[in-house]
Amino acid sequence: MFSKDKNIQRLLETAHGLSDISSASAVLAWDQEVYMPIKGGPARAKQMATMAGMFHNNLINLQIPNVKSKNIYDLALVREMKKLKAKATKIPEKLIKEISEAASLAQQSWQLAKQKKNFGLFATSLEKILKLKIQAAKLLKTKHQSIYDAMLDEFEPGLTEKQVDYVFLALKPKLIKLAKKLKFLTLNADKNIVNKKYDLITQCKFGLKIASAMGYDQEAGRLDTSAHPFTITFSNCDVRITTWKNKKDIRPSLFAIIHESGHALYEQGVDPRLDRLQIGEGGGLGGGIGMAMHESQSRLWENIIGRSEWFWQKYFSSLKSQFPNLKKISLKQFIKAINVVKPSLVRVEADEVTYGLHIMIRYEIEKDLVAGKTKVRDLPKIWNAKYKEYLGMTPKNDAKGVLQDIHWSHGAFGYFPTYLLGTLISAQLWKKMPKTTDLRVLREWLRKNIHQFGRIYTTDELLKKITGETLNPKYFLEYLEQKFQRLYR
Repeated sequence: MFSKDKNIQRLLETAHGLSDISSASAVLAWDQEVYMPIKGGPARAKQMATMAGMFHNNLINLQIPNVKSKNIYDLALVREMKKLKAKATKIPEKLIKEISEAASLAQQSWQLAKQKKNFGLFATSLEKILKLKIQAAKLLKTKHQSIYDAMLDEFEPGLTEKQVDYVFLALKPKLIKLAKKLKFLTLNADKNIVNKKYDLITQCKFGLKIASAMGYDQEAGRLDTSAHPFTITFSNCDVRITTWKNKKDIRPSLFAIIHESGHALYEQGVDPRLDRLQIGEGGGLGGGIGMAMHESQSRLWENIIGRSEWFWQKYFSSLKSQFPNLKKISLKQFIKAINVVKPSLVRVEADEVTYGLHIMIRYEIEKDLVAGKTKVRDLPKIWNAKYKEYLGMTPKNDAKGVLQDIHWSHGAFGYFPTYLLGTLISAQLWKKMPKTTDLRVLREWLRKNIHQFGRIYTTDELLKKITGETLNPKYFLEYLEQKFQRLYR
């Protein structure tokens, strides 16, 4: 893989050290969201800020050699390390530590605000983290980038606001039209499975059974619950997922587990020789290319595979045996129930058609936040107005509205568009994947064509390598039309 060149070997050694610091910080972040007691918050924020400063200091002092190698792995390593150092040298350590501490505290205030259903409890923290992230983006952006472009680049390298606008503006009217049509065709198809009692422990056990069938290695991971489902990677052999609780509906926890397992398969599937090369959030060679490709994996498993009839032909009898409430439900009824199209308030519980509208709402709001066109204190009002406009619904409280996602508390402005871009990519990949119901064959195809490479290739390079073209939304629209025509005639 990597050459024996002494400069490359020295750079690898340094990269491994940076990865170790990054992973140690990630353990603190995971614990904060899963197990940390409430009173541990302020001290944890300081700890994470110290780790961020240590990481940053090591990065700016990194020595990157001139390498004449033609080895693609050598070249990719040098390229990614140069990027990391270039970004680090633009931001002072003081600001790095401020962002880390502010994000940690903001995440804690977000949790409290969501529990209390009161955005006001989170507003000050959000104002602070937004201000700091804008400050950083101004330092990072090139002369050809907007501030928001620099934020997008953190999650999908090279992505621009203009590119997102171009895709979303073309897609929006088609999704709205299709959602209106399918809303009536799928009406009440889920009435037999909602508002029942589903044991929480059994939900997790069954979810893990599905995750294992997908290929998630439980000896290299674990499942916990958190305020918002997520996947976190410490190494190829330690990729953890979380889900959340819903006693009255089987779908939220189950599909969260499938979604997060899709992310985890990507991380566990990276070539082991690239382990300890995942550096920071989206840096180095050891993780996924960017969040668009990462989300394509989770959305592919969650929706295209996980909501298909052939998938549940394998597991429905087992599901029924675990949950007596489903005893009288037929496979056909269940498939329709997990594929209902209807306006909803919560993004992660949205159907495949309206999901894109949830993302567009967030994209439009955060663009205006970053540009100064919207004030943080006005967010609940703006959020509610957009939900009324796009989905015909108004949240009854902030927990079901502007507080439902954790991302802004982390300072993750620019992340949301990758969910929809990833959804589009998933359909494009599906067109090229083997036509089989064997999950092992599907997983190995993904591993061979995507996972193993880590960040060696860019999203566009890999997509073109696999499908012969860059992102093309037509495959997603074709997939939706064909699927719902088959289900609802």
